[in-house]
Amino acid sequence: MSDEFTLPDSAPGRYIPLREDAPHHRAYYPDNLPPSIELTDEIVDELTRAMHSLGRLDGVTSEVENATTVFSSFLYKEAEQSSQVEGTAVTVSDIIESELTDGAPAGSTDPSEKDIQEARNYIRAVKEGLGYLQTAGRSRSNITTELVKSLHETLMETGRTDEDDPLQGEFRPDLAYIKEDTEPWKDPVRFVPPKPDMARARMADLESYIQSDGQYPDLIDIALTHYQFETIHPFRDGNGRVGRLLVVLLLYCADILVNPILYLSSYINQRRDTYADLLLHVSERGAWKEWIQFFLTGLRKQADEGFVRAKLLLRKRREYRETYDEAATSTARLAQALFSKPYISIREAADLIDMSYESGRKAVDVLVDDGVLVPHTERKWGRLYRADEILDIVERSETALPEPADLIDNDVTGRLSI
Repeated sequence: MSDEFTLPDSAPGRYIPLREDAPHHRAYYPDNLPPSIELTDEIVDELTRAMHSLGRLDGVTSEVENATTVFSSFLYKEAEQSSQVEGTAVTVSDIIESELTDGAPAGSTDPSEKDIQEARNYIRAVKEGLGYLQTAGRSRSNITTELVKSLHETLMETGRTDEDDPLQGEFRPDLAYIKEDTEPWKDPVRFVPPKPDMARARMADLESYIQSDGQYPDLIDIALTHYQFETIHPFRDGNGRVGRLLVVLLLYCADILVNPILYLSSYINQRRDTYADLLLHVSERGAWKEWIQFFLTGLRKQADEGFVRAKLLLRKRREYRETYDEAATSTARLAQALFSKPYISIREAADLIDMSYESGRKAVDVLVDDGVLVPHTERKWGRLYRADEILDIVERSETALPEPADLIDNDVTGRLSI
């Protein structure tokens, strides 16, 4: 950290003194957005690459009817990664199975029920935020502090928190202390966000900036907004989750993605220390270039990863469609429906294909015989089945995925192969 209260002129804020009896002697007070930033060749190059990747992702998802349903598993992946940023071990399978059983996965003792509930809360909050914007209009003018508070209330409902009372949907009334994780032998307090009254004032200013047209290209503007929100740290707990969710909503409002299936948590989860360091470097040094490049690279990498998973899912979907083209209607329907519900019971299968329980049972039996579905629980009544091939695509490690170029036809038209 910088010594005492002195920061260079390039820093977009200042340190202010706290009372002598406070656990730390200073808090940070950020300037309003926007800062003055030079759009260097490096930033413009990364911006161009990010926009290309986002356009490619949007293109492949726009070719599918009901893309949000077909790629619903992407939201579960984001919930998994967002929870893991907070130190949990929740998986996509944990979340989906919990939804079916309305509780912790069968026989599970780790992760905890609260960890899984936190991930489920995140999914609810994303859906609520997107649903609100679909009704009110896909415009930054509809992103308000009241919406942010509402999303926080949903996120913190009976979920995991280190606070006795996270004050769901309320800005913090006291100081917040961000602790040192990587070098605990140093001062345990790494950073102190603005005092409560200052935080509320800066949130009002941030709302005004979000609702304006902004000064920079959309992706850079979102990078600035994310930094500002995390630096203000308006809530007692859950700021990281709300901040990542806000990125999703801002991308949606910018019309960069028709179907909001790009999420940043996986990138941040793999680079938590770098992420935290860069936020601090902006505050203390004005290191905007490094932060913006990091953020744009994250959007590009996640768009590329999303494109690959989407292509693999679409190829598997086409394979199932061709395999069961002449099968019973119930089997053909269920094979396609599994992409929205990769964990099912027979009752769930019947509901998905809008047919009788007996039709659902027969369809499940066929798909089990073919290895498309695998029994997940041993009990006969209410047995769960899982679609392993679909789940493998969703849960596969990023390092085990093919490159985007490997999934594009090299014909003269440049047509995407699905």
